[in-house]
Amino acid sequence: MAGKIGFALGCISCLVLAACSTVDSRIKEKPAVYSSLSPRDQALIKSGMIREGLPVGAVYIAWGAPAQIRSGSRNGHAYEAWVYTTLKTIVTTDYFYPEFYRFGLYRYSGYWRYPFLGSYPYGYADDFISIEVPYKTAFFEGNRCTGWEYIRDNR
Repeated sequence: MAGKIGFALGCISCLVLAACSTVDSRIKEKPAVYSSLSPRDQALIKSGMIREGLPVGAVYIAWGAPAQIRSGSRNGHAYEAWVYTTLKTIVTTDYFYPEFYRFGLYRYSGYWRYPFLGSYPYGYADDFISIEVPYKTAFFEGNRCTGWEYIRDNR
């Protein structure tokens, strides 16, 4: 029994690891783009960094697929922005929940109340909310990277 469970967990972990995209796996995915770069740019891409002037494929190899792609016009030139996101966990210590988070018997009151003793003075186990936030962006005009930015959270 323990052997079957171990085998199943091993298979699941292999599937999870196979789904992860790394710089090396993206180089194997796009070898023509990587080989067309200069040795300096290849070293830059291999370290997961980018610079202005790189083609779109090189940025993909360095940073991977973006979570969002924005497009627009700036000074009469069409541009594209690749936005990369990460998960941020927020601890909610107050008792107000947004409309989508209210449920059950107390959903019509403005605050989540402890049923019999009034306000519950401690955090609930589900007072952690994970939200997707942007942390870096790459900008393109045509097929070339024209800029990039990292977003810092100073809180």
